[in-house]
Amino acid sequence: MHRSLAQDLSLVEMASSSNRSNTRRHTSSTASAHSSTIPGSASASTSSSGAATTSYHSSVSCSPPDSLNATLSPALSASSSTARDASSRPHVLSHINDIFKCTICFGRLEDPHLCPQCSKLYCYDCIGEWLDSGSSQSCPNCKTFLQLDQLVKVRWFDDIQKLQRSLRALTCGSEERDGKPGEESIVPASDLCPKHRKRVNFYCSTCEQCVCEVCATGGDGDAGQHRDHTFKALQVTYEQHVALLDGELEKVEHYRDKLSLLLDKIDRNVELIRRVKTVKHKELEAIMVAALNSLDRQEEQKLMKLRVHQFNLMTEIEEVNEKLQTMHYHMEFHSKPQLIQMKPKIVAACDAIRLLPIRDFKQIRVPASLKIEIPHLFETGVFVVQNFSTFDDNKVVYSNEFSDCMGRTWRIMAWCVISEDHFGIYLELVHGRPCWMECTFQLIHLEPEKTITKTIRQYFDRTPQKGWGLRDFVTLKTILEENYLRLNDSLELLYNIRPCSPTETDHALDADESSSEH
Repeated sequence: MHRSLAQDLSLVEMASSSNRSNTRRHTSSTASAHSSTIPGSASASTSSSGAATTSYHSSVSCSPPDSLNATLSPALSASSSTARDASSRPHVLSHINDIFKCTICFGRLEDPHLCPQCSKLYCYDCIGEWLDSGSSQSCPNCKTFLQLDQLVKVRWFDDIQKLQRSLRALTCGSEERDGKPGEESIVPASDLCPKHRKRVNFYCSTCEQCVCEVCATGGDGDAGQHRDHTFKALQVTYEQHVALLDGELEKVEHYRDKLSLLLDKIDRNVELIRRVKTVKHKELEAIMVAALNSLDRQEEQKLMKLRVHQFNLMTEIEEVNEKLQTMHYHMEFHSKPQLIQMKPKIVAACDAIRLLPIRDFKQIRVPASLKIEIPHLFETGVFVVQNFSTFDDNKVVYSNEFSDCMGRTWRIMAWCVISEDHFGIYLELVHGRPCWMECTFQLIHLEPEKTITKTIRQYFDRTPQKGWGLRDFVTLKTILEENYLRLNDSLELLYNIRPCSPTETDHALDADESSSEH
């Protein structure tokens, strides 16, 4: 098989040798013509560009940059003369493409504009976004202060695009006239054999390297170098390597997806912590309001007692003043005999006033002390119910145990009753003395207004009771249709519990239950 392949390649080489020799002679005869340039050919296409709109722009040249002229001159020579070597055209096209790239997005220029200071080319949208972002008000290349209205529109860019299309048409036409795939005209240097400058078409499995037909057939004095080696078509080997690399990249992408999933879980955890913080912040505000109200209530009670004493003393003082005024009147306006006769009455009245007991201030005094009354704090947390879609009928899951402010241990229980379309939430006392508890449960939704909140007040001991939770907290249909279920198939339940005192209504309900039991 190797010998027949070598023979076939030799025949192909012999058939094309005459064409290559003609190409060499043609190339040598046109070498000097290829090195010539056409001065001003690129700038001539810009005669219709017009002047800039501001005085700042008028000082900027609207002709192509010098580097472009140096590149376009041989390109124009090649496009105007059929005697040029077609092998230079792809290199010229590649160089033109490198020049006409946006310096910001590194893509093909769209509506190109240039900096009037350094003449660097940018897409209008790219440089506009750069300048409008606020992070920089200068040219990305020369760092000169730059505003959007100072940019110069590249009006000769359409001519350059026409030139590129002409070069591509000439290159394709030369390939068709030669009747071969243009190995030496459009093949990138990386795809050529470094020794024979021929297209690399084969892969030597023995040497593990890519070779051309000359290397494979042993031509040009290379006989024996790859003798009896195993060859494969380069395209087949390439596809095998691509398939292998695709598999490896797929594994890396899977690894990246796992990292992204972990990142999403961390982000959600952060969001839940912030939500709990918001709840605790509201709790602190409520505690502050309650404490202030308690201070106001204590102040009012103590001041009320002092106001009663104030009123009694002021009334007594007014009565004494009236009696003093009467006695002063008698002493001033009665005659001396009359005053002498009234003396016993006046003395008796004075004695009666003085004999009235005056209360000791210690008996009236109200302690000037106020207590800050802080209610019991809520124990707040989030219970994440995992793998919700795998729940069976009467499936029960428990949260981790946690403690309240009094040291009791609790846990949350979620119960899925598929047959009745119910999802229930319960609170269970694991350890500690029985007590009354206020419990608030929330089924969290990404849209806050859809979050479901329900509260119960119940007496808890270690004997299970039906009032310990909410059997019909929400229907399973609501969970699925209203998007309460997270992408990772979980539900998020926020709970708030704290000890409380029974209200009069709670006492009445307890009495009714006791009487019904008897």
